[in-house]
Amino acid sequence: MKNQRLAAAVVILVLCGVVLPLVAQSDPVFLGTFSESFTTFSVVAALTHPGELDWYSFNVTDHDSTIYALSKGPDDEYGLRTLLFDDKGTYIDAAEDQILKVTLAIGTYKIRIDSIKSTVQSYSLVVFNGIEAESNDGILESNVLENIDRETLLVASLLPPGDADFFRFEIPEGGLSKGNNALLIETTGAPAGDTVLILYRYSDVEQRYLPIAFDDDSGDDYWSRVLLLAQPRERYAVRVEETAYPLNGINEYILLIASLALSADDEPNDTLTQAGILVPISPDASAWRIDGLLDTADTIDFYELTIESRALVHIWTEPQPDMGDFDTLLTLYTPSGDRLANNDDSGDSSWSRISVLLDAGTYYVAVEASVLQAALVPYRLQAVAEDVKMVPESEPNDTVETAELIEWAGGEALLIEATIGLEDAADSFRFVLSEETPVVFETGPKSGSTIAYDTTLTLYDEDLTELANNDDFSEYWSRIEETLSAGTYYIVVGSYVSDESFEYTLVITAP
Repeated sequence: MKNQRLAAAVVILVLCGVVLPLVAQSDPVFLGTFSESFTTFSVVAALTHPGELDWYSFNVTDHDSTIYALSKGPDDEYGLRTLLFDDKGTYIDAAEDQILKVTLAIGTYKIRIDSIKSTVQSYSLVVFNGIEAESNDGILESNVLENIDRETLLVASLLPPGDADFFRFEIPEGGLSKGNNALLIETTGAPAGDTVLILYRYSDVEQRYLPIAFDDDSGDDYWSRVLLLAQPRERYAVRVEETAYPLNGINEYILLIASLALSADDEPNDTLTQAGILVPISPDASAWRIDGLLDTADTIDFYELTIESRALVHIWTEPQPDMGDFDTLLTLYTPSGDRLANNDDSGDSSWSRISVLLDAGTYYVAVEASVLQAALVPYRLQAVAEDVKMVPESEPNDTVETAELIEWAGGEALLIEATIGLEDAADSFRFVLSEETPVVFETGPKSGSTIAYDTTLTLYDEDLTELANNDDFSEYWSRIEETLSAGTYYIVVGSYVSDESFEYTLVITAP
């Protein structure tokens, strides 16, 4: 009865022209006032219980101000909404999983963040008014962003086709705050966008801006990303252009400049004799990890790796968390400086990976910036040593009918020493799984060799239906990673070059 009376009262108020706020509003968190161009307010928060509503407010001091708001959940999770209200609680506009763009008059406004799925999750909210001002087609005509410390976003376009955009900024005299030591500069937008970023730094000696770095496709899709260590009072300029051909122009993209903290390696470690020590991170001394930075003045880092017993050792580079894709070169040396193995691009990324059988002893790992296109390359170097079972190939195994039976238990590392001959351009191996198992097949050089040969790998099921195939994963070597259900399978190693004979290893491991 009480609910019926409340509903009737609401109907009467609406009929009388009284507008009620859609929801009760808690005291909003004040973000700030938009009184200058290129202003950005950002916050990281969380919806801590199902159905929670988070409120924020901001002021606008000019009529016809264009304001953008963007909220994002972890890993771009869907269902996060951004709703905009005026100071009386009247709904204005909303966006779900995309940027909200509105033109506002002078006043106070409120933003509500919620999840349409009532999901408990963290999120980030960015509200900004940065809009490119033409003409900014040269360094002298750049849009000036003033001092950069906190996150700055702006919306721009590359129109007409062939347009170039320039933006200038300066690091504050006291440097970056909150312990940050680097700047992230990146473009984002629709998947079809393809940009190049060129970064300039002002030279007091030459009294002009000089290019120091460029990047094409290190960002998401074909967008661009540059990182740099930021020094107090340094002046920079950023140039953005389209690189897709034919040039069609880009209607709208976002330029982000944000400060962040990166982990750096201890310098100097630029030679074998200066190598930093890789300290195990596992109780059995079989795993190592360290973060490092490369830049135009520090293009190589050396690390000393000690293996306690003979093992199959995997060494690889990857990004520091959320830092994108950069191009490294990884090399493994003996104590005397002889090269044991190296790798540039592994698989579908520009990071590097080496898998090699090593005797107990000390070795040296070098991480290099493969292409000097970025001002800063933040990387994470990891290594894992695992016990390995070695078996020789048994001929004949040139066809699936004569495939050699391999006894492999999931979780162990198995290394098969084999030879591709002129008369047998393929080797076939059969194995049986008793349960669903993730498995990796990888070809590589014979132990102690650095010579690369061009192999192919093909995986078949019991009915000889092809499940996977790979040619060049790492240089010319091949790799397949699959999760297979219980059953019988065949893995076939072939030579891409028909008149070539060589020794190789086939390694079977868990991922």
